[in-house]
Amino acid sequence: MRTKNILAALALFLGISLPSLVEAANAYATGNVNVRTGPGTRYPRTGTIPAGATLTIRGCLNGYSWCEVIFAGQSGWASSNYLQATYQNRRRPVIHIGPVIGLPVIVHKPRPPHWEHRPRPPRPPHWGHRPRPPHWDHRPRPPRPQPR
Repeated sequence: MRTKNILAALALFLGISLPSLVEAANAYATGNVNVRTGPGTRYPRTGTIPAGATLTIRGCLNGYSWCEVIFAGQSGWASSNYLQATYQNRRRPVIHIGPVIGLPVIVHKPRPPHWEHRPRPPRPPHWGHRPRPPHWDHRPRPPRPQPR
């Protein structure tokens, strides 16, 4: 019984993780491309992909106008007008060949209004261990309670 549970869990894990790996496609930026928090120019910009850089496309909106991309470990949305993918040994615009190369269609749900602001910057490395204030150990200690 335990072996069946382990095999079922493994099958579920592989079933969830493998399609996302198979469906992702490599692409190239044709110019400096803004990466945004959502599909559209009204979303805040989180970074820029330099011209000629290689990136990964996770999927696109219906119509392939905006694609969710991964570049340098960060994910975001980029206009497919500035993205090309390789098809038949030639680079072609993603907006035209998205369905042909099998890019998945993503249904985008708008984020709540309070998420529309700029993303938070990454946590500073010193937050794990904050330095103590100066002279923290030079204050006199309170007296110990007397035993009863």
